[in-house]
Amino acid sequence: MPKNLEFKAQVGELDRPEKMFREKGAAFQGTLRQRDTYFNVAAGRLKLRETEGREAELIFYERDESLPAEMESRYSIVQVPDISLKEFLAKALGIRTVVEKERRLLLLKNARIHLDDVKGLGTFIEFEVVSGGDTSGTADDEADAALLEKLKGYAEAFVRKEINESYSDLMMRA
Repeated sequence: MPKNLEFKAQVGELDRPEKMFREKGAAFQGTLRQRDTYFNVAAGRLKLRETEGREAELIFYERDESLPAEMESRYSIVQVPDISLKEFLAKALGIRTVVEKERRLLLLKNARIHLDDVKGLGTFIEFEVVSGGDTSGTADDEADAALLEKLKGYAEAFVRKEINESYSDLMMRA
């Protein structure tokens, strides 16, 4: 299973952080309108992601949320050509919650920078430093951790509150 190092924080606005990340070399990839439907599962999280103009994806992930400064997640993604799978999963498992967001996506090296406006929750920065899936060596892990720390340093001036949980958890409490 591939893995990410992640960091998420609530921010006051998105325009200035986006400008700063572009000045640091991040490449803007576009704006994504997404709806994530989370299903009830015994372990981990299972969501069906619908992104405007793209094929839906079924994403299962497990994440260690115990560290205050970063999270590590392992995930699997399957393309969903038939969206009727959503109704099937809703009947079989039940829907836990739905998260709707507009995401500005930037890339810097092997990091995805998400500038998210989440309906009902506010604005957030999320970093996903994507590992090549090789868990045997420490050199890549160290480089990934260093990149995450660099990104966090860039964003520090904009952070209101670090978030160590899923948008789905935040939505359940909202």
